[in-house]
Amino acid sequence: MDSAELIERLRREGGFRLLPLLGNTGQVAGVHLSRFLPGGHLEVVQAWDERWAAYARLPDSLDAAAPFAGPGGGITRSGLFGRVVAPLLPLQSGIVGGAE
Repeated sequence: MDSAELIERLRREGGFRLLPLLGNTGQVAGVHLSRFLPGGHLEVVQAWDERWAAYARLPDSLDAAAPFAGPGGGITRSGLFGRVVAPLLPLQSGIVGGAE
């Protein structure tokens, strides 16, 4: 499954919202996907291409005194896009892409 199909499944089946991920020049450099989960958590996936993505699951809370510090107690992982997002979707053959 290619990255465009995975992004579409994340939006359609996973409830993620899609925004462009901008590089330091203002050009689109990838995608930013996010969703709010019941129980007060936020999941974020940022992907630059099939070779690199980062995922975080964080408590949906904000310390107004330190807004850029980020909440503690989250889960993070990074790696190939297909492997990072596979656990976020229902099981289906062909999800994990990329070179072995």
